[in-house]
Amino acid sequence: MVVRIKEKEKYGISTIKPTLFYSCESEKTKLNWFCYELSMGMYDNMKDNIGKKLKKYKISDEVLAEFSIYMSKKIRDVILEVISGKSGEMCFFYEVIEEYFPNFNDRMVNKMLDALSKAWDELRSFCKTCPVRCLSESDVYCAMFNNKDLF
Repeated sequence: MVVRIKEKEKYGISTIKPTLFYSCESEKTKLNWFCYELSMGMYDNMKDNIGKKLKKYKISDEVLAEFSIYMSKKIRDVILEVISGKSGEMCFFYEVIEEYFPNFNDRMVNKMLDALSKAWDELRSFCKTCPVRCLSESDVYCAMFNNKDLF
């Protein structure tokens, strides 16, 4: 199957770069790779599910990408709690969205939360069969950061 993407459409993989998830060699961990992938999933889910509504709020693709990166980094500690069993489920907090987008009404915040949760669920589902094991080996060095085709 061939997927054709309109040139004006941007997806997380073309907008969010792996270099934003480490500042030195020791930060090239599987957990940071997971955060990179999660940010792309968040971006794509928000764009696909509520993109038209975001345009009404004048949210550009760049701002949406920045928010996705911000959110995935912000919940990094929560991810560690979930994978260690200290916390039962991932929980996204509306306060973070309201802080980042103060003009959003409650309905829009809820739609954002739904898109973020969907991205989390989709990535976790994919992780079950992925051989990289980002979550079970979260502190291990991730060589995928060295793939220059992604930059």
